[in-house]
Amino acid sequence: MRKRFLLYLMVITAWLSGNAQTAPGDTLAVLQIAQEEGLSQLGATSLQFDKNGYLWIGTQNGLNRFNGHQMKVWLAEEQINDFPNDLIRAMHYENDTLWMTTHMNALCAYLLAENRFIHFSDQLDFENTPSLKHSLALYAASDNQLLIGTAGHCLLFNRHTLTYETLQIPQLLEHDFVTCIESIDEHHYLIGTNASGLYLLDLRSKSLYATDYLKALQRRQINVLFKQPSGDILIGTDRGLYTLAPDTKELKQESEQVIRGIYPWDDNYLLMSGARTNFLVTEDWKWQRLTFVDHRGKELEAVILAYEQDAQGGKWLGTETRGLFYYHPYQTKFKPKRIQASNAPKKDFISIFNFLRSANDLWMATEFGFVKHPLKSADYKLYRTDFVGYTLAEDAEGKLWAGGYDQGLLRYNPQADKFDRIPLPTVDRDVIQITPISSDTIWIHTLASGIYALNIHDLKANPVVFWERPILGSRASYVDRKGNIWIGSENGLYCVNSDRNITYYDSLSNGRVFAITEDQQHIWVGTAKGLNKLHPGTGKITHYTKQTGLPNDFIYGVQVDDNHNIWVSTNYGISMLDQRTETFKNYTEDDGLQNNEFNGKAAYRDSLGNLYFGGMNGFNIFHPDSIPINVHTGRTHIENVLLFGRPIAQNILYTDTLIFSHDQNVITFDYVNLNYLWSKKNRYQFMLEGFDKEWRPVTRDRSTTYTNLSPGTYTFKVRGSNNELLWGDIDEITVIIRSPWYATTIFRIGLVLFVLVLIAGGFSYKTYQQRQTNRRLLRMVQERTEELSEANRALHQSLELTQHQKENISFLMQELNHRVKNNLQLITSLIDIQSFEISDQRIQDKLRTLQSRIFTVSKIHDLLNVRDSEQGVYINTFIDNLAQDLIIFSGQNIDFHSDMEQVILPSNRLTYIGLIINEMITNSIKHAFQEQQTNKTIYIRLDAHGDNMILRYQDNGVGFNKDKIWDAGHQGMNLIHLLIAELKGTIDLEINGGTIFIIELPTK
Repeated sequence: MRKRFLLYLMVITAWLSGNAQTAPGDTLAVLQIAQEEGLSQLGATSLQFDKNGYLWIGTQNGLNRFNGHQMKVWLAEEQINDFPNDLIRAMHYENDTLWMTTHMNALCAYLLAENRFIHFSDQLDFENTPSLKHSLALYAASDNQLLIGTAGHCLLFNRHTLTYETLQIPQLLEHDFVTCIESIDEHHYLIGTNASGLYLLDLRSKSLYATDYLKALQRRQINVLFKQPSGDILIGTDRGLYTLAPDTKELKQESEQVIRGIYPWDDNYLLMSGARTNFLVTEDWKWQRLTFVDHRGKELEAVILAYEQDAQGGKWLGTETRGLFYYHPYQTKFKPKRIQASNAPKKDFISIFNFLRSANDLWMATEFGFVKHPLKSADYKLYRTDFVGYTLAEDAEGKLWAGGYDQGLLRYNPQADKFDRIPLPTVDRDVIQITPISSDTIWIHTLASGIYALNIHDLKANPVVFWERPILGSRASYVDRKGNIWIGSENGLYCVNSDRNITYYDSLSNGRVFAITEDQQHIWVGTAKGLNKLHPGTGKITHYTKQTGLPNDFIYGVQVDDNHNIWVSTNYGISMLDQRTETFKNYTEDDGLQNNEFNGKAAYRDSLGNLYFGGMNGFNIFHPDSIPINVHTGRTHIENVLLFGRPIAQNILYTDTLIFSHDQNVITFDYVNLNYLWSKKNRYQFMLEGFDKEWRPVTRDRSTTYTNLSPGTYTFKVRGSNNELLWGDIDEITVIIRSPWYATTIFRIGLVLFVLVLIAGGFSYKTYQQRQTNRRLLRMVQERTEELSEANRALHQSLELTQHQKENISFLMQELNHRVKNNLQLITSLIDIQSFEISDQRIQDKLRTLQSRIFTVSKIHDLLNVRDSEQGVYINTFIDNLAQDLIIFSGQNIDFHSDMEQVILPSNRLTYIGLIINEMITNSIKHAFQEQQTNKTIYIRLDAHGDNMILRYQDNGVGFNKDKIWDAGHQGMNLIHLLIAELKGTIDLEINGGTIFIIELPTK
């Protein structure tokens, strides 16, 4: 019986497959997600999205969470969080809880915020009813009821009380189990089985029963139930598709196709999965076979088991053996075209080098000649030359000219529908560019012979030279709106203006020029290493390379669209430069380009603004305004935080603050943007507030590490963009790194309080001691007061006697000083009288010297008698007055000059200083000045330097013999030396138009 059934099923399936192939078909390019992305098993049985935007995949071997880049997997044998079974049949997400039915443990749930699994196996008697283990279908009913389909039973699970009720299938057959559940209304549900057909479930009466209007489906394999917006229920079985109208209880068969799954594709189609074939079905039951291919065109045969749509409009398909399929209507922005000509030597990878649109015909220069393609049809006509066609141009009269390698110059003959060869005065047969110059002339660019000006009427050609030499390898040219002719060669860029003046530009990013165009202000030049923006007025050139955002540095073609965006073709896709933001948007073969590699000269813009780019495997035509843009940015999440490279135990998605110790300061943040449409093009910016001063540069990396963070509070912020570089919201997490115990605020406050307590205790103890001392002192004061009173009386008497004695002493001192002064004056007078009685001049000189010394001592005596002399003496004033008195005392006409700072010296040094000045002035008078000398001058300078003073004495006499000045015969100089030594000073001597003494003495 079973063999006959299988044979019958194979015949029906084959017939249906053949029937589906005859229907109009559609092909969807999908992204396959499998083991390379970490999917635990290729049988994706169920799909769900959570509130954060993550995709959850239940497989036949584990639970997976997908972020667009990689899977996070939970396996029962590897977990310690009670995940009961790896074979997941169905899932339902609600209130941040993921409910799952499994193959061996009935129902379980994963609590996302708590990061733990719970299950309820203890409530079911698996030992006596082992079939309850095998749960498959799962449906969320009203009143917080979960309906669970198992082998032979339907379980009612109350999510409030976490308890089960068990209902058995009424007409149970062998190996019968519940496959699907769908609601009719709030209280009634359809229960489909794999063998016994379809049943009704009444939640109010908790009854499961068969009904007559479903009798036609008795003993049928019910694969899927799907409720339409109208309320009708589609029933997919192994023998066809049925429609049930619950109101009228009418059951109608719509098709004999085997239907295993029904999913809402869009507003116009349902996706129906068959045994081996998938269909898009319209409301009026038009079936369109759906073929899945990868982005290289390889067909992917798959049975669809699950379907979900994400917030960005992407469609996710869980398959039986191929993992996940992802489709988005914006996944391919371009549609590649291939040249399909019957006389082409090959069908694929026909290289295209140049375009020209003439009316509704597109002409292309290819590796086998030239192709005409009517744009309103799928026809291609190859004018085969078996040489590389490289350039196309149209002159002022609308004639089509062509050229290429090893075939010279050609002109299209529309009457004969062929290309005629036009002779040129050169043996070079490589024509690499044609430039219409005027109504009569075109320039023909050859590879090795330079440029020729060709008259299109008489076909006469003359060479075009620049600075008396030809330009070789000029494969690119452009005539701008001002009539200037731009020529790109193998050796840079030339500009020829209307007066035939030539400007050469040698500052391009590379000398090999492949493309030239203009916008409203600039000339754009594509080279073998980068794009260049040239301002003709200033000659300034801006370079754009891979470092500034280009996908590749080799620029084959350059075009400008109506929005002034710059489009370039490269060796790795095409790229658009937005001049407002100075950013590039890059497209590759994944976006629907003909190939990642494009060809030189194969970039063109027609009068309607359409852009054409060709390469080694066909071409793309598009209008820049028609390119679909994904405006959904996706949510950005901080997924994981690692310390020293190891994940922490916390559930980061549900954590807003982390606290670490001071030595946990090497932190890694993992983040992701859940834009699934080309997620590899998502970009990120982040910053750590408290460490970074501004946002870090845009990066594609999804992880960053901060090291040696100081204690403090930080906020890590990250934002992600989608594949269009549109930025989404910011996610953030606060990180607190605690200070070490000795640097915490609590410790510092405690330390301050402890110090204050110590200080207060010290003051209290000191106050206590002071009080004790005061008591003792008070007693002593009282005892001594009487003694002092008696002593005070005696002291008063003594003070009266002392005052009387002081007055007597003051009188005696005044008398003594008067008599000393009189005696010094008397001695001076006696010496003066004695000198008159002595005729010996030598003795008179000695007496005169003695007299001056006594005079000096007398002046010092007068100064020391001043009352304030104990506090010190202003030595500058003393020296100035003494010097002037000594000069007057000498009786000679000597000019005296002084420049002295105020310096105070102790009075006990005054005599030494006075005698030194006396000896110096006396020596100048006696030995320095000649009798016939008329301008006699003495100059004294006094400077203070810290704790020293410098006395500079100078005369303009005949000077000393420096070597003999300290001989024994010079008693005056020896006295000076002795006095200075006594004062612990130094003396130096200079002979320069007189004598200069420099004396340095301490002031203390």
